[in-house]
Amino acid sequence: MVDTTLGLVWQRLATRRPVVVAHRGDSGAQPENTLTAFAAAIDAGAQVIEFDVHASADGIPVCIHDETLDRTTDAATVLGRAGIEVAHAALADLAKLDAGRWMGVEHAGVGLPTLQAALDLMLPRVIPMIEHKGGAAEVLVELLQRLGVVEAVLVQSFDWNFVRRVHSLEPRMMLGVLGEGRLDAESLARIPLTGASLVHWHVHDLRAEDIDELRRRGLLVCVYTANSDVELAGAAALGADAITTNHPARLGALVERGIARPA
Repeated sequence: MVDTTLGLVWQRLATRRPVVVAHRGDSGAQPENTLTAFAAAIDAGAQVIEFDVHASADGIPVCIHDETLDRTTDAATVLGRAGIEVAHAALADLAKLDAGRWMGVEHAGVGLPTLQAALDLMLPRVIPMIEHKGGAAEVLVELLQRLGVVEAVLVQSFDWNFVRRVHSLEPRMMLGVLGEGRLDAESLARIPLTGASLVHWHVHDLRAEDIDELRRRGLLVCVYTANSDVELAGAAALGADAITTNHPARLGALVERGIARPA
């Protein structure tokens, strides 16, 4: 049930058109989970920016998707070995890394942002959708409380116990549960226990009747990661409140052409 301040704002945004959610920023054109990608997503007209957060060895939330550093940074060269986990690297070492060159030399020099830096860039222009990948709920909630943004962000995770813990620590925060595969009766029964008001499900797994059932239960529905025009328009036509995409400008253009959610 939507009962948070941000949830009600989100509900109004999705009245007729799906909310445009930029996946890891404008990741189709810029290095994912970087300030460059976030700024480009804002320029592309995204209303929400989804991004991933791990905690460093010294407990600082940083924006990166993978558990290890190799795919999107030059950590193997700079730090001397491959396979280093984000959780085992201090922020001072993470700050030395290039997080853009992997996508092309034109992106060289882009760094790994902290969660605080990402929020400073996004707020109040867009809604930050923080996907928890690693780190304690207490660390994340304490930071968001200290920054005074608990009612301005959404926190989500595939770990539904983590979501439930965040809700117990900060009930004012809008929460989402991520999932894939069949949305079965057991999953539907667990969602209210987490405190989540948004269900974020894989676009290939969610059926029309699933969207109808989730909306009947008063939940907001978001799908990930839709990139083709058919996926984008189909998700809107079936009633998704929000659509996560690597190409926010393309989704925005389709919205302007008239794709809409059913009344």
